[in-house]
Amino acid sequence: MKKMCIRFFLITIVLSYFSCSPEDGNNGMDGTDGTDGTDVDGITTLIISGDITDEEVSQIITEDLGTNTREIIVANTVNLTSLDLSQISTVPKIEISNNIKLENLVLTNLESISEEIIIDNNDLLTTINLENLSTAKTLDIRDNKVLNSINLSRLGEVERVAVSRNETLENLSFPMLENVTSTFFVGNHNALVEIDAANLESVGSLSIQRNIRLASIDFPSLINTSNIRIADNDMIQRISFANLERVGVDTANSIAISEDLLEELNFSKLTSFSSMNIDSTVLLTSVTLSSIQDFDRLFLDSRPGKLSTAVIDQVLSDLVNATPAITGSEISLSGTASAQALTDAETLRTSGNTVTITD
Repeated sequence: MKKMCIRFFLITIVLSYFSCSPEDGNNGMDGTDGTDGTDVDGITTLIISGDITDEEVSQIITEDLGTNTREIIVANTVNLTSLDLSQISTVPKIEISNNIKLENLVLTNLESISEEIIIDNNDLLTTINLENLSTAKTLDIRDNKVLNSINLSRLGEVERVAVSRNETLENLSFPMLENVTSTFFVGNHNALVEIDAANLESVGSLSIQRNIRLASIDFPSLINTSNIRIADNDMIQRISFANLERVGVDTANSIAISEDLLEELNFSKLTSFSSMNIDSTVLLTSVTLSSIQDFDRLFLDSRPGKLSTAVIDQVLSDLVNATPAITGSEISLSGTASAQALTDAETLRTSGNTVTITD
């Protein structure tokens, strides 16, 4: 594989060299010794790999990067330590992968990505600065062992976000992000303690899994989504979606939360969903579902965890007092019910619901 990469690099250099004729030309298209021989519009696909130095990469970028460039791939390099792509403001695709010595990456002027940006398996890369990136189709950052900082301060809209397996990353912030049309996934981090997406209003599917130090999840501005999956974040105690109003409209759309230490859950404005399944191994002391109106299944029957008696009282009271009346739904709760809760459960059964309370 290395021989193939080196061969491709040599071919790239040869093609760049012989693209210039030995005679002077106009607009830098041909020139003696290549001095004026740079194609100002750039090549369509720029690939850099193999045994290449920082200086050689800098020269290639100067000569071959331009407005015609649609794809930049920097992969499988063995000596590259610094990559400066600051001259780029927009390009369809960037992939920076498997560069074992890459420490410094400059993308500070990048504003938009119409296809994807992938940054993965760069073992020595500590910082990714995308401070001017405002729109992207796919953002994929994964398997960077010592990455501790990602700057996405202007990202406002993206189709897909995937940030995973960055072992030393502690904080992940999307301060301007409002819309994710497809998937938002954050997972498999050992050090992550905070996810900040305070302005996110809409997301196709939300998945947060296996971040072992994450203690709370809060999406205060999220209004609608199709799916929520939160699981195996070992320290999660509190989850809040205070402004979430609806989760999909059919049986494929659901909320599934499985967290061992979960104690507090806030869906105070949630009106409609298909299925909600909450699983915890400790006592749930706060569950807010005060706006609930339309759903098929509500399962708050985790084992060995249970709902406190006060939570059961509140949940059943909210369901009984919902307008219009809830009918044809399946409700399952785990914990000790009060006399009032048993009365409310019977009222719901009379309306055509299936209600199960297990102690």
